[in-house]
Amino acid sequence: MKQDFLKPKFLRYFVSVAELGSFVAASKELNISQPSLSRSIQILEANLKKQLFLRSKKGVELTKEGELLYLNAKAIIKYNEKVFTNLVEHEIQEKKTVLEYVKFGLPQSLSSSHKENLFWLLKKNNPNKRIRIIEEESNKLNNMIYEKKLDYAVSCVPEFKKELTKINLYDDPFCVGFYKGHEFQKMKNVSLEKVRSQPNYIFRKSCEFFYYNYRSTHKGPVDYKIINKGLEERIKNGKHKDVIYTSSETTAAHCIKAGLGIAIIPESVAIDYKILFRELTTPSLSRSIYFIYREDNKHSVNLEIDMLKNALWL
Repeated sequence: MKQDFLKPKFLRYFVSVAELGSFVAASKELNISQPSLSRSIQILEANLKKQLFLRSKKGVELTKEGELLYLNAKAIIKYNEKVFTNLVEHEIQEKKTVLEYVKFGLPQSLSSSHKENLFWLLKKNNPNKRIRIIEEESNKLNNMIYEKKLDYAVSCVPEFKKELTKINLYDDPFCVGFYKGHEFQKMKNVSLEKVRSQPNYIFRKSCEFFYYNYRSTHKGPVDYKIINKGLEERIKNGKHKDVIYTSSETTAAHCIKAGLGIAIIPESVAIDYKILFRELTTPSLSRSIYFIYREDNKHSVNLEIDMLKNALWL
C-alpha cells in the first residue's frame, strides 16, 4: 500500500492546523496559501478515508481519528528532527578536529545592536574558525585577557595592565533614559543631581555613574573598594526608593519603556531600545569602548580596526 500522502510536509501542515485550531492562522505560520493548506488536509482525509477535523465558524477541532493521527504525526516529526540533529552534530564533531577555537569576550553592558554587529563581523571574517563568546563584566574580561583565558575582548573600563594592548573603538556618552510624559521630555539636557533626586530610579550596578563619577574626581589607579562601597550602600540604603537593582541594560530598558522609572544608560542602549533620552550634563559622562588583547596571543582573528569601529557606530 502506497503511503506517499503521509509525507512529512503534509504531517507538518496537519499538526499546525491542529495546534492553532485555524486554517487561517496555520497558513500564516507556515507561510503558504490557505487553499494549498486546505488541499493538503483534504488529501490526507481522502487517503485515510477519515474526517480529521470538525469545522465551525470558530475554527476547527480534531475528531477522534484526528487525535490519533496527531499523536502519531508528532512522534514522526520529532523522530525526523532527531535524525537531522544527530547528523548535524556528527558534522560539527568532525569539524571540531580541524577548526580553531577563538575565545572572544564581550561586556554584559554592551548594547544588543553592538553585539549583533560584532557577532556578524567575527563570523564573516573568520569562516574557518569557531568563535566562543564569553560575556562578563569589563573588569573580569580584562583579567581574563591578562591571564590568557581569553584571546580577545571588548571592554568598557579603561583600566588595563601594561601587558595588554588596548585600542579605542568608540566613545559612548551616557544619557538619562525616561518614559513618555516624564518631566525630562521638556528639557534639552539634564543634570546628574536632577536625575539623582528622582524617586523612581532604575539602579544599574554593572554600568553606573559611580565609576565614571569617580574617574572624573580622582587621578591615578582606581580604588574599587571606594566604588564598591558606594554601590553596596546604595543597594542597602532604602531611602533612594529605587525601582529595581539590575546588571542588565535589557531589563533597565524594558522598565523604562513600561513607565516604571528612569535610568542613566549608555546612549547606544537608548537608541537600541528606542527610548526617549536627554544628554546628561554637569558633569557629562561617557564610557570608552576598547578592543583588548595580548601581543603574545596564540590565536588570531581577521579583524581590521576600522571595521570594528564601524561595527560600533550606530
